Amino acid sequence: MSSVLEMPLVASLTTRYAMPVLHDLNEADQGIVLLFLPSHARIHLETPDIAVVMPELLTFCNHSIGEIVHGAVADAVLEAFLVHLLNTPQLPALVLLNHRQPVGIISRMRDWEDYKQRLYALLKSTHSLPLVLPLTEGRA
Repeated sequence: MSSVLEMPLVASLTTRYAMPVLHDLNEADQGIVLLFLPSHARIHLETPDIAVVMPELLTFCNHSIGEIVHGAVADAVLEAFLVHLLNTPQLPALVLLNHRQPVGIISRMRDWEDYKQRLYALLKSTHSLPLVLPLTEGRA
């Protein structure tokens, strides 16, 4: 396997869920985007785990703000740029973009409640959201 993008669970984000692979922030949707940094330089054991939960995290984000949050995967060039820009050495990670600008980053695999709290805090910084997390049944 020559690229992390060829890992079956990562590849499913682009094939099954039609998430684009971005080379530059200007290629991102103009709205809110949850961008996956899969750890291109060194394949990490958590990469497939995050790939599996990313569609559910997008569903949570969509329900939280009542609008479409798009998903995307960073290629190696964009990932390296964002790691440098956001000063984060811990990959894999998810970056929330708003109008093609990074709002925040969540590094490594998290449990479901931690993801919800962190994502909600990032979404809250981009929208006028209530102070309390929305109640959700199960994972999505």
